[in-house]
Amino acid sequence: MSEAYVPMHYQPRMEDWLVEKKHAALFCSPGLGKTVVTLKAIDQLMLDGEIKGVLVVAPLRVSLITWPQQVARWQHSSWMKVANMRTEEGARMWEEGSADIYLINYEMLASREANVKCRKCKGEGCGECKGLGTKKQKSKGFVERFIKGRKTIPVDMIVWDEISLAKDPSGKRVNSLKVYNDFFKRRVGLTGTPVANNYLDLFAQIRLLDDGARLGRTFSSYRDIYFESDYMGYKFTLREGAKKKIDSKIADLALVMLGEDYLDVPTCTTEDIAVTLPPDASKLYRKMEKELLLELEKGDVVALNAAVLAGKLLQITGGAVYDENKNVQVVHDAKLKALRKLREKHKTEALLVLVAYRHEMDRVLAEFPEAVKFHEKLIPDWQQGKIPMMVCQPQSMSHGIDGLQLGGRIAIWHTLTWSNETYLQTNARIVRTGQKSESIVYRLIVSDTYDDVVCEALRAKSNEQSGLMQALKALQLMRS
Repeated sequence: MSEAYVPMHYQPRMEDWLVEKKHAALFCSPGLGKTVVTLKAIDQLMLDGEIKGVLVVAPLRVSLITWPQQVARWQHSSWMKVANMRTEEGARMWEEGSADIYLINYEMLASREANVKCRKCKGEGCGECKGLGTKKQKSKGFVERFIKGRKTIPVDMIVWDEISLAKDPSGKRVNSLKVYNDFFKRRVGLTGTPVANNYLDLFAQIRLLDDGARLGRTFSSYRDIYFESDYMGYKFTLREGAKKKIDSKIADLALVMLGEDYLDVPTCTTEDIAVTLPPDASKLYRKMEKELLLELEKGDVVALNAAVLAGKLLQITGGAVYDENKNVQVVHDAKLKALRKLREKHKTEALLVLVAYRHEMDRVLAEFPEAVKFHEKLIPDWQQGKIPMMVCQPQSMSHGIDGLQLGGRIAIWHTLTWSNETYLQTNARIVRTGQKSESIVYRLIVSDTYDDVVCEALRAKSNEQSGLMQALKALQLMRS
């Protein structure tokens, strides 16, 4: 049974923004109801004859679960037919034009080529596969299969849910669809983290919506105009006055609404827990750091070596490393001991433990018999207090998961992520509407290691994010 939609006091403004503008973005905090508002706007536009169909591009879980559930939940959208474009039924509905909303995930946009087992020799090696046992197989993406070469398609509006995932201006997935922007007379972008890393992230997102009208048509020109680089051309910083200019250019496109201004959500405290490595582990860390830094200095591919450096060192601070044979070598249990102390401190409360590597998850699950691996099917048990500890890799639940705030208020980062978007979105799983108590985000940090580097990187990225949101909000208040 669908529900009647009773908008919160701030949501009509969001709906009007989408209805009144051909190209629009909602840069609104998680929990403000971007999806239900977008469906309300779609309902209004369809009833007015403004649009015939909508293509929604979203993260995988969001496209498979969140959108179908939200469409069915509300009276204003329950009449709409939904097509999952990953299925043959969805393909048929696209050809017939018989759906109202067509759902696809980012990964399926572009065609892909992958190595698969040779069917003839079943991986043993033969003349056909030249003894390799594998052959390259092309998988047609959504764009090539359903849009390329066509004069008409059954949609004239596109919604980029979590458009911040399209921040890479050279990304093949997004660019494969961008060249067909003329099919979409209405374009909408939704995200709560538009500049998760820095202002460079904005360009590709805005260009998807306005074809370069505000920030230019090419990334290189945008970068040249608003940024200056270091002498090696690797690091870019905003020129003096550039931030204000960019904010002003996109203020009429992107509506900013912050949860702290509209939602009665208890505060969230972040607390770093200092962890000390045992002598042997510390010695190994310093040795690895020295060796990899030397490799970095000699390396031809700086970015690759830097990634190897960061990954290896973060694994050591986490307690284990993968060797050259991909076997796990345990180094220490210092973070597990810190986690044990937090478990004892919050004896009766549910803990959401966030890990970076599979071996971290395995070790946490082995150390705490009451712990379970995260799965969305377990959310009802979590909400009912049946799960004392849930362990998760943030990338698997930072988007499209709601309800965790009803079962717990404490998140513990065993190892931090480099991605500020993932960091913010993951924390927002417990800090959102429905949370009744003050939330706590614990971070287990080994001082004077790469843990500190990641902390500083997240802080810098977060400052960029909050700066943009506050600036846009101020501009909109001035212009309203």
